[in-house]
Amino acid sequence: MNRPMAKPTRPQKRVVNHEYIDFSKAYRIGILSLFSELNQDQKIILNYKKKLEGLGFECEVLIFSKHREKKPKVYLPSFNLSELNKELLPNSPRTDRFMVRRFDILLNLYFEPCSQLLHLSTESNAKCRISPYLDFFTPCSDLLISMNDTNNVAQVIEKINDTLNLQPYVRPEI
Repeated sequence: MNRPMAKPTRPQKRVVNHEYIDFSKAYRIGILSLFSELNQDQKIILNYKKKLEGLGFECEVLIFSKHREKKPKVYLPSFNLSELNKELLPNSPRTDRFMVRRFDILLNLYFEPCSQLLHLSTESNAKCRISPYLDFFTPCSDLLISMNDTNNVAQVIEKINDTLNLQPYVRPEI
């Protein structure tokens, strides 16, 4: 007796061909970061987003806040503890859209292990995932940027710009 095969409950994740991409070949850039009330990283990331958009790139930012309620100090697109599932993984329309978005480059701009952001980076459809050179980024990064002993977002951004040769986006001719 032939039984019909059960359909999978989740759609199969498409295979992403990860590859090194410099800024000259990229157009869509995603940035993941962790909210911290003690530093000015959010302002630095907002200014960097504006700089990238000014150079012609499409840029999207997502910040994770380790608080249950929305904090008024988080002014960039974000998600928090109330938007996690039972396994404490991101589970909201905003995080789902970010994960399936086909970024050319995804920048991980945080310095402490955060399972929610690491999950988003691992499951991302980004062609090239770039992170500071820290051990916990190894499984979810395609390019690790060496850094000094300081954990400073501005310095990592500068190293990324130097490594990937940041230039204005030039639309390829059709």
